[in-house]
Amino acid sequence: MNRGLYIGASSLLANQRRMEVLANNLANVNTTGYKKDISLTESFPEQLLMKIRAGRPNIRFEDENEFTYEANGDIHVARTNNGYFVVRTPRGNSYLKEIRFTIDEEGYLRTFYRDGREDLNTDHENYILDQNGNPLQAGAAGLEALLQNSIQYPPSRVIGTISAGVNFQKIVTDFTQGEIVESGGVFDLALKGSGFFRVLDQEGNIYYTRDGSFTLNEAGILVTSSGHFVQGLRGNISIGQGEVVIDRNGQVIVNGNVVDTLNIVDLENREFLRKVGEGLYIMAQGVEAEELPYEGEVLQGHLESSNVNAINEMVEMISLLREFEMGQRLIRMQDEMLEKAVNEIGRI
Repeated sequence: MNRGLYIGASSLLANQRRMEVLANNLANVNTTGYKKDISLTESFPEQLLMKIRAGRPNIRFEDENEFTYEANGDIHVARTNNGYFVVRTPRGNSYLKEIRFTIDEEGYLRTFYRDGREDLNTDHENYILDQNGNPLQAGAAGLEALLQNSIQYPPSRVIGTISAGVNFQKIVTDFTQGEIVESGGVFDLALKGSGFFRVLDQEGNIYYTRDGSFTLNEAGILVTSSGHFVQGLRGNISIGQGEVVIDRNGQVIVNGNVVDTLNIVDLENREFLRKVGEGLYIMAQGVEAEELPYEGEVLQGHLESSNVNAINEMVEMISLLREFEMGQRLIRMQDEMLEKAVNEIGRI
């Protein structure tokens, strides 16, 4: 089968997923507290391309190589001229001339992504391997020497690498602050800073949200618009009747008396939050929330709007449509080439 068909098809599939993410962002441009999603794609592993019947291969020696390494904060970049760096991916090892990586908490060299803040996340990312196929770990020898020793030099019959296209990797949520607008509602709350309200459902499951459009249920308990209980430091917040003031520290004051304080937290591992609808997030299965004290402010009578920029999303959608058309043309060209190969070259 012509490899061009696979490249074109993988491009169409990845762009279809990206389009779904963009459409969902645009549909929630007016949703209170909504955080936009970002699509991450990656190429399929680069495989070595070898000559057929090239005879006995000669081994390339390390002194033939030109190697460069540079670091910019926590981001490291290494390049090699003749050999290859090997990166382990879920789809197999990938052979690359250039790698960008960071060092995770255990000292391993891994690829990374960003989730809308300065931190570099490495969860489910790929490991850089040594010549024995083991993950590289930073040590006393220094990164430059470690990387040089990890370069693999294939036989002389290897003429380069070949890829099978692009793959949709994951969806990442951008938690940057949305615009805060005044609503005037007594129970409308906005968080100025990185953090989440803790809420509970009827079964006692913990959720997190940035949507502060709260209300009172029939029992006078503070709840979300979907009926989940907003949590205070003492549990459910019972307000009842009276004048309600919620100060910048999250204290709930009814008729001049402090009845509770909102349980607001920040999350060290917020990249593991998963959307479940209605503005709620839950931690990924098997992951414990690493809660931190909230250091921002609570604004009563305000709401945080969506952080989706409709103009930017539309521009990206137009660009994506053009990429989709290019993928279609690529498949059409490959199909025409196969048709000529079958109908014309066969007669010759």
